[in-house]
Amino acid sequence: ALASLRAPSASMRASTRRTGHTDAGRKMMMSARTRNASASLPTTTRASADADAPTYTKIFDATTGQDVEVLWQSVHAVDVGDGATWSYRKGVPAEDCATLKSTKIVFAHGLGACAYTFRNVQRALQERGFTSYAFDATGHGDSSKPAPGRGVAGYDAAATGAALEGFLTATGLASEPVDLVMHGFVIPQHVLLYVAKNPKKFRRVVLMNTPLTNAHAYPPQMATFTRPFGMGKGAAFDAAGYLYNGNEFALPGEVLEEYEKPYSGAQAEAARAAAEAYVTKCDLKKVSKQVIDALQSRGLPKIRVIWGTADRYLDDATIYDWCSDVRASFSAMRKVGHMPQEDFVDETAARIADFLDSDLKVSALSSVRVGKITSDDGQG
Repeated sequence: ALASLRAPSASMRASTRRTGHTDAGRKMMMSARTRNASASLPTTTRASADADAPTYTKIFDATTGQDVEVLWQSVHAVDVGDGATWSYRKGVPAEDCATLKSTKIVFAHGLGACAYTFRNVQRALQERGFTSYAFDATGHGDSSKPAPGRGVAGYDAAATGAALEGFLTATGLASEPVDLVMHGFVIPQHVLLYVAKNPKKFRRVVLMNTPLTNAHAYPPQMATFTRPFGMGKGAAFDAAGYLYNGNEFALPGEVLEEYEKPYSGAQAEAARAAAEAYVTKCDLKKVSKQVIDALQSRGLPKIRVIWGTADRYLDDATIYDWCSDVRASFSAMRKVGHMPQEDFVDETAARIADFLDSDLKVSALSSVRVGKITSDDGQG
């Protein structure tokens, strides 16, 4: 049987700043093919029963007025333990790709998002020869949403780590190191702690707009769960509001609807309860300290921080020192908001690919501050 697919968005509107005004300069910089391929309904989908074969979808390209076939992802599900399943999107390069990469990429989203957030970056990296897996973490997307409890249903760092280990094993990714690309709140911090404990499972790590320092705090949509005296218990979770308001450019309505699905359908309360559990069990300041302490060790995967500096939630001012402390490199994306993977697809994919393909290492703090790696100091 053909693998099931999530359709791309149906919007053909030009991207606009959140003020509602069209940004002509940005429109010229964006690849029309990337924008249209991510923003039109597929007319047909061609997926192989072989999970290792590429998947394609046909979309209408407003620039040419014709249907064009583009790489896409197939959607699968695996058991990750304790009766829970994770849904994931698998992106495979074209069969005739001349630059196939040997290391697989695993994408990890943050609280309130899902694997869908990486759909366009996955496709752009597929075109560069990368095979990638983007999972829906427990309580998100099409994955299981058990009531908060023990084991995988713990919604804490141990639970996320256990589920991730189950995912890597079930998908066959545990046999050799993989690269990680992560974005957002809570879940990436959980995964970083798992990486520090299991460094041999990972080769490179990319972090995009993830809270990493004591200066970072929850956005209002998550902070509501932390109100004193239990006043946030049972509060609604505005996932779409969180995803929309942190960006420099407006997300199309159809994209927001895709993000909203888990919080408006039959599993809405289960998804909301999962979000509340993640937040109430994750003191950002405490976890940030645990992460930076864990990343002080030698022998860990190389880390690059790719940061949208127009993020309305997370300031980049303290990230430079964080990068210096853990010997991570830094790449700033100006006029890009909380979700680089939505604001600038091609540029984000290019920066990810450059790091994953590069053999360079962080040298001095000055090179970190300008966001470029200019020399190799020969150290790990």
